[in-house]
Amino acid sequence: MIALAALVPPLAHASGAGDSFTRHTLLLILMITLADVCGFLFERMGMAEILGEIYAGILLGNLALVGIDYPVGELLRTSEFMQYSSELALVLLLFLVGLESDMSSLLRAGRNAVAVAVGGVVMPIGLGIGAAALLGFADGLQGWFVGAMLAATSVGITAKLLGESDLVQTPSAEVILGAAVIDDVLGIMLLAVLASVASTGDFSGGDLAWIILKAVLFFVGAVFIGQKLMPGAVQVVSLTKHSSFWTGFALCLALAFAQLAAYAGLAPLIGAFVAGLLLDDVYFRVGQALDKHRLEELVKPISDIMITIFFVGIGAQVKLDTLASPKVLLIIVTLTVVAVISKAAAGFLARGKEYDRLGIGFGMIPRGEVGLVFAAYALSHGVFCCETYSALVMVVLLTTLVGPILLKPRLAHF
Repeated sequence: MIALAALVPPLAHASGAGDSFTRHTLLLILMITLADVCGFLFERMGMAEILGEIYAGILLGNLALVGIDYPVGELLRTSEFMQYSSELALVLLLFLVGLESDMSSLLRAGRNAVAVAVGGVVMPIGLGIGAAALLGFADGLQGWFVGAMLAATSVGITAKLLGESDLVQTPSAEVILGAAVIDDVLGIMLLAVLASVASTGDFSGGDLAWIILKAVLFFVGAVFIGQKLMPGAVQVVSLTKHSSFWTGFALCLALAFAQLAAYAGLAPLIGAFVAGLLLDDVYFRVGQALDKHRLEELVKPISDIMITIFFVGIGAQVKLDTLASPKVLLIIVTLTVVAVISKAAAGFLARGKEYDRLGIGFGMIPRGEVGLVFAAYALSHGVFCCETYSALVMVVLLTTLVGPILLKPRLAHF
């Protein structure tokens, strides 16, 4: 810890254009090492490692509160390196989730996934708008942004916890993952609508219809590619016996589909998830030892580092001094309760004896990066003031913390 503290002054003073390499190198060492230490400590206390990684981000983002006057937190929040690293981490994580998910099982759980997703969007929006109006801090368009932020689901944190427990292919997990993907689609649609209202002051039904059409066309096109073209592409790649070629193929496929989703106006992580699903039913072999189930192992070392950076960045978004205001504290507590109850209730819309409804609801609680997208957009376009934004970021963090804590005891029922 003393060695980590010694990194802070040179990191803060490496601010010139020529010091970019030094600045980012020291930042990486600081983030990864502190995240590993905190993750280890949290695991020893019986909690998820990801909570320790988020806690590491909180520490780095609030050094000024303990008298360390170096802009490390600001660098974590605003640097282009951190922003792209977080987006890349989500792409890799959702690609791995797609690889580990069985498409036929996911389709069988489709009805339940849709029900949970729709309920998990409608209830938080309604309760969020009502809570904002009752507390008097947001109305009209502001209230809709609050509700939309509460409706978003971050599958990343839940997916990592399910992956660590080897439960990704259980029926309840497939409902969570399927519902989270649908939530992302609905969330991006809603953000597009709200963004249009915020920028133009009016709303066109044709815009919404076009957004929905793009989403449908993307998924239909992805399924077509998977069924018609992917086996042939895999056969061509199989001509090489080098595992590094497969790693490059997997990464490029995930990035390509993420970019296609972005071009279509959808969340890039949806494209990465679809890319993983496309490889799910394809049998391939590299050399004599590497079978299909080991493709995940080729990508995972890279994704582990990027995902650690992502969770540290999530923690760094929290400004603890927001708790000094009683009004902000009341907003945080109220919206957190609304966020937890609304998603937990959505889990009970699943039908079937093989599903753990309460566990499904708990798995949908984390808002994570998706909720931050709504809050950041509203702040940058003058919809929110800084005080409301800080409260919403804290709500996102609390749901990110509370979700895994509530879900972990329920994993035994999956």
